[in-house]
Amino acid sequence: MADVTGCTNIELEIEGITGVTDADDNFIISAQKFVVANVPKNLMKWASSQSAVMTSNADNDAVLNVDTILSVKRNGYPCKEISSDDLVWANDDGSLKKATITHPIYVVSGGKIQIQPEPEALQEGYYYYVDHTKVDDDSDLRNVVINYACFKEFAKLMMADALQGNFGDSSSTFGTEHWIGTDEDSEMLMARIQTIQAQLGEKTHFGQMSQQHYNLALAEVKSYIENNPKTLETAIAMQGMKK
Repeated sequence: MADVTGCTNIELEIEGITGVTDADDNFIISAQKFVVANVPKNLMKWASSQSAVMTSNADNDAVLNVDTILSVKRNGYPCKEISSDDLVWANDDGSLKKATITHPIYVVSGGKIQIQPEPEALQEGYYYYVDHTKVDDDSDLRNVVINYACFKEFAKLMMADALQGNFGDSSSTFGTEHWIGTDEDSEMLMARIQTIQAQLGEKTHFGQMSQQHYNLALAEVKSYIENNPKTLETAIAMQGMKK
């Protein structure tokens, strides 16, 4: 089962909005990752986590989603990011660009971090990254998670035969197409047509609700980006308005 620790209230709100009995944990995780993918990293520092230590560039802990890196350190010293083209100079004892213990560097290549000087025991490397699991009940972005997960829940409801009926032309499932094709009673035929219209209406409703919540999620992300962080000019202007 997917881990959505810290999202109890989010789950309850999703269930209250959509009517589902158990909010899909994978939809919540998708929503958390949607936030991380769409909000600039400089506004997500509050959601940072530290990686496990790296004692060499071959460690599995050097593998990560590079889009989520906030900073890299070696033995407590911040690493400066350089291009892969400059990596050769970082290893050259005669170069002014030579990386040192107190001025380490890092390169991201192939989705993996390389730190120079290479991490070693007692001088480990590690990185900070945006942790999607921290977009939880206590996050200012919790409503984005709720609305994005609701968008997926309503889309799922829209396609559920158990709620919308079976439209297939099958003698085994007795879908509405089957009844229309085999029932010669005109009154029954009209009843089947009305059933289809009602089912299509339900599908349309869930489709509209799905689109609505997706739009809300996008709008809330946009609002968060535009209003954070508050600049000094904005803060001064707000103070002036209070007088």
